[in-house]
Amino acid sequence: MRQTLGWLTALAVAVLLGSGSPLNAQKAKKPDLDKDKDANSEKMIKAGVVVGKVAMIYEDKRKIRLSIAVPTINPGALQSIAQAQLQMRTAQNAQQLLLARVAMMRAQQTLYTYQSQEIELQAVDDVVVRTARPREQVDDKGKVKKLTREELKELKGPDPKLPGYKAEFGDLQTEMVVQVTLVRKKGASAPKPAVRNLKAGKPKDNDADAAADLLTDFQPQVSMVMIIAEPPPSSR
Repeated sequence: MRQTLGWLTALAVAVLLGSGSPLNAQKAKKPDLDKDKDANSEKMIKAGVVVGKVAMIYEDKRKIRLSIAVPTINPGALQSIAQAQLQMRTAQNAQQLLLARVAMMRAQQTLYTYQSQEIELQAVDDVVVRTARPREQVDDKGKVKKLTREELKELKGPDPKLPGYKAEFGDLQTEMVVQVTLVRKKGASAPKPAVRNLKAGKPKDNDADAAADLLTDFQPQVSMVMIIAEPPPSSR
Protein backbone atom coordinates (compact mmCIF):
# COMPACT_ATOMS: atom_id res chain seq x y z
CA MET A 1 0.00 0.00 0.00
CA ARG A 2 2.80 2.40 0.98
CA GLN A 3 4.59 1.53 -2.26
CA THR A 4 1.46 2.31 -4.25
CA LEU A 5 1.04 5.69 -2.53
CA GLY A 6 4.69 6.48 -3.23
CA TRP A 7 4.27 5.84 -6.95
CA LEU A 8 1.10 7.96 -7.05
CA THR A 9 2.87 10.83 -5.26
CA ALA A 10 5.82 10.70 -7.66
CA LEU A 11 3.46 10.64 -10.64
CA ALA A 12 1.53 13.69 -9.36
CA VAL A 13 4.78 15.66 -8.86
CA ALA A 14 5.90 14.81 -12.38
CA VAL A 15 2.59 16.00 -13.84
CA LEU A 16 2.79 19.30 -11.93
CA LEU A 17 6.37 19.91 -13.05
CA GLY A 18 5.51 19.16 -16.67
CA SER A 19 2.37 21.25 -16.94
CA GLY A 20 3.32 24.07 -14.58
CA SER A 21 0.97 25.98 -12.30
CA PRO A 22 -2.38 27.32 -13.56
CA LEU A 23 -0.96 30.84 -13.34
CA ASN A 24 1.96 29.93 -15.60
CA ALA A 25 -0.44 28.28 -18.03
CA GLN A 26 -2.44 31.50 -18.31
CA LYS A 27 0.72 33.50 -18.89
CA ALA A 28 1.76 31.14 -21.68
CA LYS A 29 -1.51 31.74 -23.52
CA LYS A 30 -1.18 35.54 -23.68
CA PRO A 31 1.62 35.69 -26.28
CA ASP A 32 -0.43 33.42 -28.55
CA LEU A 33 -3.34 35.84 -28.38
CA ASP A 34 -1.08 38.77 -29.17
CA LYS A 35 0.47 36.83 -32.05
CA ASP A 36 -2.98 36.14 -33.51
CA LYS A 37 -3.87 39.80 -33.18
CA ASP A 38 -0.71 40.86 -35.00
CA ALA A 39 -1.28 38.26 -37.71
CA ASN A 40 -4.78 39.57 -38.40
CA SER A 41 -3.67 43.21 -38.67
CA GLU A 42 -2.37 44.22 -42.09
CA LYS A 43 0.47 46.72 -42.16
CA MET A 44 0.90 48.74 -45.36
CA ILE A 45 4.21 50.18 -46.55
CA LYS A 46 4.93 52.76 -49.24
CA ALA A 47 5.34 51.27 -52.70
CA GLY A 48 5.99 54.34 -54.86
CA VAL A 49 4.60 57.54 -56.34
CA VAL A 50 2.91 58.01 -59.72
CA VAL A 51 2.05 61.27 -61.49
CA GLY A 52 -0.58 61.23 -64.20
CA LYS A 53 -3.78 62.70 -65.60
CA VAL A 54 -7.15 61.42 -64.39
CA ALA A 55 -8.86 59.57 -67.24
CA MET A 56 -11.80 58.08 -65.33
CA ILE A 57 -13.15 58.00 -61.78
CA TYR A 58 -15.22 55.16 -60.32
CA GLU A 59 -16.41 56.79 -57.12
CA ASP A 60 -18.62 53.87 -56.02
CA LYS A 61 -15.70 51.42 -56.38
CA ARG A 62 -13.06 53.88 -55.14
CA LYS A 63 -11.00 53.34 -58.27
CA ILE A 64 -9.02 55.78 -60.44
CA ARG A 65 -7.84 55.34 -64.00
CA LEU A 66 -4.72 57.36 -64.75
CA SER A 67 -3.06 58.25 -68.00
CA ILE A 68 0.70 58.17 -67.47
CA ALA A 69 3.71 58.72 -69.70
CA VAL A 70 5.82 55.57 -70.01
CA PRO A 71 9.45 56.16 -71.07
CA THR A 72 10.94 54.08 -73.89
CA ILE A 73 14.63 54.03 -74.81
CA ASN A 74 15.49 55.34 -78.25
CA PRO A 75 17.95 52.82 -79.78
CA GLY A 76 19.35 55.41 -82.20
CA ALA A 77 20.13 57.82 -79.38
CA LEU A 78 21.74 55.01 -77.39
CA GLN A 79 24.05 54.24 -80.32
CA SER A 80 24.89 57.92 -80.71
CA ILE A 81 25.88 58.09 -77.04
CA ALA A 82 28.23 55.12 -77.47
CA GLN A 83 29.83 56.78 -80.51
CA ALA A 84 30.20 60.10 -78.64
CA GLN A 85 31.90 58.31 -75.74
CA LEU A 86 34.36 56.71 -78.16
CA GLN A 87 35.08 60.09 -79.79
CA MET A 88 35.70 61.64 -76.37
CA ARG A 89 38.25 58.93 -75.49
CA THR A 90 40.08 59.23 -78.85
CA ALA A 91 39.94 63.04 -79.19
CA GLN A 92 43.28 64.48 -80.32
CA ASN A 93 42.61 68.10 -79.42
CA ALA A 94 40.18 70.39 -77.56
CA GLN A 95 38.05 70.98 -80.68
CA GLN A 96 37.36 67.27 -81.20
CA LEU A 97 36.61 66.84 -77.50
CA LEU A 98 34.13 69.73 -77.62
CA LEU A 99 32.34 68.29 -80.66
CA ALA A 100 32.10 64.90 -78.95
CA ARG A 101 30.59 66.46 -75.85
CA VAL A 102 28.01 68.39 -77.91
CA ALA A 103 27.06 65.16 -79.70
CA MET A 104 26.71 63.46 -76.30
CA MET A 105 24.36 66.18 -75.01
CA ARG A 106 22.16 66.04 -78.11
CA ALA A 107 21.90 62.25 -77.92
CA GLN A 108 21.00 62.36 -74.23
CA GLN A 109 18.15 64.79 -74.94
CA THR A 110 16.51 62.25 -77.26
CA LEU A 111 17.40 59.12 -75.28
CA TYR A 112 13.82 58.60 -74.08
CA THR A 113 10.51 58.84 -75.88
CA TYR A 114 7.27 58.80 -73.98
CA GLN A 115 4.06 56.94 -74.75
CA SER A 116 0.74 57.41 -73.02
CA GLN A 117 -0.61 54.41 -71.11
CA GLU A 118 -3.62 54.04 -68.83
CA ILE A 119 -3.55 52.17 -65.51
CA GLU A 120 -6.39 51.48 -63.08
CA LEU A 121 -5.71 51.75 -59.37
CA GLN A 122 -7.76 50.77 -56.34
CA ALA A 123 -7.86 53.18 -53.41
CA VAL A 124 -7.80 52.07 -49.79
CA ASP A 125 -10.92 52.62 -47.70
CA ASP A 126 -9.44 55.59 -45.84
CA VAL A 127 -7.74 57.18 -48.85
CA VAL A 128 -6.58 60.75 -48.23
CA VAL A 129 -7.27 63.36 -50.92
CA ARG A 130 -5.44 66.69 -50.82
CA THR A 131 -4.97 69.63 -53.13
CA ALA A 132 -1.65 71.41 -53.60
CA ARG A 133 -3.30 74.83 -53.57
CA PRO A 134 -6.44 75.97 -51.74
CA ARG A 135 -9.54 76.26 -53.87
CA GLU A 136 -10.25 79.79 -55.05
CA GLN A 137 -13.06 81.61 -53.30
CA VAL A 138 -14.84 84.67 -54.65
CA ASP A 139 -16.37 87.54 -52.74
CA ASP A 140 -19.73 89.23 -53.30
CA LYS A 141 -18.31 91.18 -56.25
CA GLY A 142 -17.07 88.04 -58.01
CA LYS A 143 -13.42 88.75 -57.33
CA VAL A 144 -10.99 86.13 -56.05
CA LYS A 145 -10.86 86.40 -52.30
CA LYS A 146 -7.52 86.69 -50.54
CA LEU A 147 -7.55 84.14 -47.75
CA THR A 148 -6.34 84.99 -44.27
CA ARG A 149 -3.92 82.88 -42.27
CA GLU A 150 -6.76 81.56 -40.13
CA GLU A 151 -8.77 80.58 -43.22
CA LEU A 152 -5.78 78.79 -44.75
CA LYS A 153 -5.23 76.95 -41.47
CA GLU A 154 -8.85 75.82 -41.49
CA LEU A 155 -8.59 74.65 -45.10
CA LYS A 156 -5.47 72.68 -44.28
CA GLY A 157 -7.39 70.56 -41.80
CA PRO A 158 -6.72 69.24 -38.30
CA ASP A 159 -3.51 67.37 -39.23
CA PRO A 160 -0.73 69.91 -39.98
CA LYS A 161 1.64 67.13 -41.08
CA LEU A 162 -0.37 66.37 -44.22
CA PRO A 163 0.77 68.21 -47.36
CA GLY A 164 -1.50 70.65 -49.15
CA TYR A 165 -5.10 71.29 -48.23
CA LYS A 166 -8.02 68.98 -47.46
CA ALA A 167 -10.23 67.65 -50.26
CA GLU A 168 -12.60 64.75 -50.84
CA PHE A 169 -12.61 61.78 -53.21
CA GLY A 170 -15.68 63.30 -54.82
CA ASP A 171 -13.64 66.41 -55.74
CA LEU A 172 -11.59 64.43 -58.25
CA GLN A 173 -12.38 65.21 -61.89
CA THR A 174 -11.19 63.94 -65.24
CA GLU A 175 -8.27 65.82 -66.81
CA MET A 176 -6.87 66.69 -63.39
CA VAL A 177 -3.14 66.17 -62.91
CA VAL A 178 -2.59 64.24 -59.71
CA GLN A 179 0.22 62.68 -57.73
CA VAL A 180 -0.74 59.27 -56.35
CA THR A 181 1.00 57.62 -53.40
CA LEU A 182 0.91 53.82 -53.56
CA VAL A 183 1.12 51.34 -50.69
CA ARG A 184 1.21 47.55 -50.49
CA LYS A 185 0.98 44.92 -47.79
CA LYS A 186 4.19 44.49 -45.84
CA GLY A 187 6.00 41.31 -46.80
CA ALA A 188 4.13 40.84 -50.08
CA SER A 189 6.45 39.72 -52.87
CA ALA A 190 6.11 39.51 -56.62
CA PRO A 191 3.59 36.85 -57.65
CA LYS A 192 4.97 33.59 -59.00
CA PRO A 193 3.32 31.84 -61.93
CA ALA A 194 0.91 29.02 -61.11
CA VAL A 195 2.38 25.51 -61.19
CA ARG A 196 1.09 23.73 -64.27
CA ASN A 197 -0.31 20.22 -64.36
CA LEU A 198 1.88 18.52 -66.97
CA LYS A 199 -0.78 15.95 -67.86
CA ALA A 200 -3.68 18.35 -68.27
CA GLY A 201 -1.53 21.22 -69.55
CA LYS A 202 -3.50 23.65 -67.36
CA PRO A 203 -2.93 25.18 -63.95
CA LYS A 204 -4.39 23.29 -61.02
CA ASP A 205 -7.38 24.98 -59.43
CA ASN A 206 -5.70 25.42 -56.06
CA ASP A 207 -2.53 26.76 -57.71
CA ALA A 208 -4.52 29.29 -59.76
CA ASP A 209 -6.40 30.45 -56.66
CA ALA A 210 -3.15 30.80 -54.72
CA ALA A 211 -1.61 32.84 -57.55
CA ALA A 212 -4.70 35.09 -57.69
CA ASP A 213 -4.54 35.70 -53.94
CA LEU A 214 -0.83 36.47 -54.13
CA LEU A 215 -1.42 38.90 -56.99
CA THR A 216 -4.06 40.67 -54.90
CA ASP A 217 -1.63 40.96 -51.99
CA PHE A 218 1.11 42.33 -54.23
CA GLN A 219 -1.14 44.79 -56.08
CA PRO A 220 -0.39 48.32 -54.82
CA GLN A 221 -3.25 50.52 -53.67
CA VAL A 222 -3.73 54.27 -53.49
CA SER A 223 -3.31 55.75 -50.01
CA MET A 224 -3.16 59.45 -50.98
CA VAL A 225 -4.12 61.56 -53.98
CA MET A 226 -2.59 65.02 -54.31
CA ILE A 227 -4.33 67.31 -56.84
CA ILE A 228 -1.52 69.17 -58.61
CA ALA A 229 -3.44 70.95 -61.39
CA GLU A 230 -7.12 71.55 -62.06
CA PRO A 231 -8.63 70.48 -65.41
CA PRO A 232 -8.68 73.09 -68.17
CA PRO A 233 -11.85 75.26 -68.25
CA SER A 234 -13.05 73.67 -71.49
CA SER A 235 -13.25 70.19 -69.88
CA ARG A 236 -15.11 71.20 -66.73
